[in-house]
Order: sequence, then C-alpha cells, then structure tokens
Amino acid sequence: MPEITSTHNPKIKSLRALRLRKYREREGRYLIEGIRIVEEALTMGAPVEMLIYAPGLLVSERAQALVERAAAIERLAVSPAVFESLSLREGPQGIAALVRIEDRPLGSIPPRDDLLVIVAYQLQDPGNLGSIIRTADAAGASGVVVVEPSVDLYDPQTVRATMGSLYALPIVRLEEGEALFRWCDALRGALGALRVVATSAHGPALFYEEDYRGPVVLLVGNEQEGLPLDVRQRADALVRLPMFGRATSLNVSAATAAMVYEIVRQRLVARSEAAAQGHSGRRAMFEESER
Repeated sequence: MPEITSTHNPKIKSLRALRLRKYREREGRYLIEGIRIVEEALTMGAPVEMLIYAPGLLVSERAQALVERAAAIERLAVSPAVFESLSLREGPQGIAALVRIEDRPLGSIPPRDDLLVIVAYQLQDPGNLGSIIRTADAAGASGVVVVEPSVDLYDPQTVRATMGSLYALPIVRLEEGEALFRWCDALRGALGALRVVATSAHGPALFYEEDYRGPVVLLVGNEQEGLPLDVRQRADALVRLPMFGRATSLNVSAATAAMVYEIVRQRLVARSEAAAQGHSGRRAMFEESER
C-alpha cells in the first residue's frame, strides 16, 4: 500500500481537523492514538472506521499485529512526517484510528442491585474527565454520565487520559441534568431503592459516614463551582472528604477516586460478612444434623 507523504493531502487535512470539537461534532467521528487504546478499541468492538499507521514508526511486534488484525477495516499508510502532523504526542507510536461517535442512552446502563454510576457534572478539564472514566472502569462501576455543558468526551486529552477505559463501560452524555433525575426516579421504581449522593467541599456529612451498599449514583461537580445548588438540593445526601492540612479541597478526579473506593470497600466488607454468615449458618446446620 503506497504511503501518503503530503501533509496537504485532503484525507490528512480532514483527519487533522478532528482536533477541534466543532469538526468532531459535525463529522460524528474522532481520532484515537497509541497502541494501547487502539488495541482496546478493536478488542471491545468500538466502531473503528479507519486505521492510520506509519510503517516507519512501528517498532514493536504488538503494533505490527494491530495493523494485520485490522485487515477488514480501511487502512491508511502514511509517512512518519505525515503521522507526526496528526499526532499530539511526543514520540508517537505510529498507529491511530478513526472512530465513529456512538451516543448511548441512559438505558444502556443496566439497573442492578450493585449499581454504581458516576455523574461528571459540567467538568471543564479533559484530564479530569478521562481519569474519572478510568477510575470508574477500575472500580467496576456500572457506567459514567457526562452532563453538559462539559469538556468534550472525545477531546484527545480526555481520550488519552482514559487509557482505553472509554470502551470498557457505558458512557452517556446528557444535555441537561433534568433527564438524569427522571432516570434516577425510574431506577428507584425498578430497584426499590437508590441513593443519589452529591459531593461538596461544604457537605454536612463526611463521605465515609454514608451507607453505599445499595445502588448508588455519585455526583461530582465542576472544578471551580462544584455542583449547582438545585442539584445538591435534589440529592439524598451531600457529603465531603475530610481535610486535615492547609489544602481545602482535592482535584476532582482524585476526590472521585477516594470516594469510589470507599464505596468499593464497603461493598467488599458487606460481601465478606455475608459469606462468613452463610458459612456459619451452614456449619451450624451440619453440627445440628450430627447430634
């Protein structure tokens, strides 16, 4: 396959334009770059439409294998210089992909007794949003909801910060918060119980004082303003992390990680206690039968 060597090639110019949100929204597509995230996109069945690669930059067998694996997808070979003109990374790995944007409904998040949904409410930093998605994936969350106006989910920095977790769980974008609360009301009907927990540096309760063993929707807010007042007022609980030093708050992605893993800890403890009680009950029945 002949390589494209001109940075002025129409296809290359179209791909480069996807750095900007308005073109991503107009075309309904975005670029991902790097071995790991392209591999995750292919493995998880993301709607990859084109693989872009620079043979002169592919130095690992893993990257070569990805090119071969994408044989059924349109492939575009480019020179190292052309690939570097598309890349936003230092030392690019020479492999990228064009992916179609798929907007998912709230219904794509399955209602479960162990539901854990993280709502990123009007965040403005792409690194924070990407890190929260990665945390949600690592913690086995049910999904992530992004409430607009927000940093673009498909901003290159957001995508990179997810480290491939973008494709591991349902991520839903909402134009406004009212739809979120209607969905929460429907979940209460389906599950019988739901705790909507909002975070605030001035929350009256410490985060770990809450009970997270049932279904939970956790709301985290904008880096500067936090959650809007009307959102805080509609939550079942308003909580904060304790601050013992001079710092009065944590970065929103760090705070979210701390809170999410408190939820995970409580659920693991509850599971362990239930298993121990079950074991004790079976043992008592066995001893009774031996008498």
